[in-house]
Amino acid sequence: MKKLAVTIFLMVLGFILAGYAILAPMLKIIGTRTTGFVTDVRRQGGERNEMTRNQYNYGVGFYFILPNGKRIEGGATVVGSSYSAGVPKGPVSILYLKSFPRIHILEEFARFSIGNVILIGTGLLLIYFSLKGDKTRK
Repeated sequence: MKKLAVTIFLMVLGFILAGYAILAPMLKIIGTRTTGFVTDVRRQGGERNEMTRNQYNYGVGFYFILPNGKRIEGGATVVGSSYSAGVPKGPVSILYLKSFPRIHILEEFARFSIGNVILIGTGLLLIYFSLKGDKTRK
């Protein structure tokens, strides 16, 4: 019973990691584009603990209006310098799923990166190990 629970946990975790990594780039393909408005840009915490100096986290608050008039609030964390987040207040392009608008992203961040590849690989490895462990039990 314990091995079955571990197998299910690893498989679910693998699907979640891989799905999360695919979501942002897929919104560029299957998402609906709309115009939103950045309402708040705030620096969070101190300088990031990295080799590159002068890097800070910024919280970006935004909203967009659906065709039916419903207002959806959103937020993102971006890395910027000590004086700018790189995201100006005002109109911005947003991608969202038409069937579930709570899944949304600023269009400039809907790209495929090395982080996505790492998360997809980790998710697939977890799925592989969960299936491999299941076969050795039989």
